[in-house]
Amino acid sequence: MVRMFIAFLCAVVGAALVGTVIQTQFNLAELTALSVDIEMSTRMETILHDLLHFGPVIALILTPTLLIAFIVARGLSHFLPKFERIWFIVGGGVGLACAFIVVDSLAPMPTLIAANRTLLGFLLMSATGAFAGWIFDRLWHPQPRELAEELPR
Repeated sequence: MVRMFIAFLCAVVGAALVGTVIQTQFNLAELTALSVDIEMSTRMETILHDLLHFGPVIALILTPTLLIAFIVARGLSHFLPKFERIWFIVGGGVGLACAFIVVDSLAPMPTLIAANRTLLGFLLMSATGAFAGWIFDRLWHPQPRELAEELPR
């Protein structure tokens, strides 16, 4: 049970970090498209700011979404255990895509997360849910060949 909790926590944190950086880059790209010159130091400060302020928001969206998605994925893996990791990856990605659609339909503005305004942004942000599924399954239920891998020195 502890291993499952740690795997879930790592999945949420990992996806939140990656999703935050993706969101930041989309925002900076929009500013750059408006001919705003953004120095590297400003980019780094913006990423750090977003990790501290947007990161918890995306983690809050990820937590219940992944909980539901992973329960469904676990149920499906009983029928086709050979594809367990695929179920978690697909579940995380589809679950987060659905969560974004629901959140955006409830938000007073057109989209809560700016990166979701474009198809590419929506797909990349949803892919962070798939990344979370991969992290979770890799940590919670590693495959035998993964357990035999040597640690880097």
